[in-house]
Amino acid sequence: MNYWLHRCAYEGGHEILDTEHRLTIGFSDCANNPEMVEAIKNCDGKGFDKVYNEIYKGEIKRARWSLWYFACEMKEGDIVVVPRYCGFSICRLVGFPLVSERRNSLDIGWEWRVEIIADMCTPRDSYATPALLSRMKCRQTTINIGDLSGDVETAIKRFRDNRPFSLPQELADKCHELLDQIGGSPDHFERVIRDYFIRLGANAEILPKNIADKIGDCDISAVFAPLRLTISVQAKKHWGKTGEWAVQQIVDYAKDKAEKANADDSNWTYANWVISFADDFSAEAKNLAKENGVVLVNGIDFCRMLVANGLGF
Repeated sequence: MNYWLHRCAYEGGHEILDTEHRLTIGFSDCANNPEMVEAIKNCDGKGFDKVYNEIYKGEIKRARWSLWYFACEMKEGDIVVVPRYCGFSICRLVGFPLVSERRNSLDIGWEWRVEIIADMCTPRDSYATPALLSRMKCRQTTINIGDLSGDVETAIKRFRDNRPFSLPQELADKCHELLDQIGGSPDHFERVIRDYFIRLGANAEILPKNIADKIGDCDISAVFAPLRLTISVQAKKHWGKTGEWAVQQIVDYAKDKAEKANADDSNWTYANWVISFADDFSAEAKNLAKENGVVLVNGIDFCRMLVANGLGF
């Protein structure tokens, strides 16, 4: 599989790509020449050059490479980046190059059927790396960008994950990575959560472990006295997915606390959270949290919160 960059704005090429999923190139004079069609069909380089020079009388000689790449070197399954006026699209070639039926009405000589696998109608730098952005400034119609295959795959992944580039997001990803590498213990994770709430202005503490007759579990209590708000947090240094047991622990803790509440608590708001280092929560955990008003925060979301408030750990 190869990676290409191809410009197709010429003769309404972007509209044809959007509506018909066809990638186009000009050179209709070549498409109307049986010898050139045969040379391209056979990938006959000498015959191609001979007929091309006869058609164009030696002019636009350098442009011939774009036609050669498009009609002879591109293969089914190859990936093509198509720059747009603002963003860019990424396509996969299907079948084989076709002599265009539009060649007598438009200056379009050949077409490829394509599958559009990503369509970034946003500023290019939201998905493209600096190297890919720089290559998209090249004015040649068709070029091989196999050296940027990783950059193209990164753009595809960002599109599929709906994760356009942003500095806060990149910092959150790096924060998550560092918390995994250098802050691996559950106790450290609890301290990070406690310090986060302290920086927000709470009186936060890590609650004692192994209390006799304890019902449920809460690791961090964050009290915002001016707001008359207490956030009780169950912290889990998990990987992958966190299950419903984490939610059940904070639910049981909250119910026990509510039963022991006194009259002075009536004007106080209590919120219950589960903050997990994991990427996600199980469906059962999400359902239980929804039923009991528990806020679920996964690892990346918590790291975004850390970045937004300033990294202070």
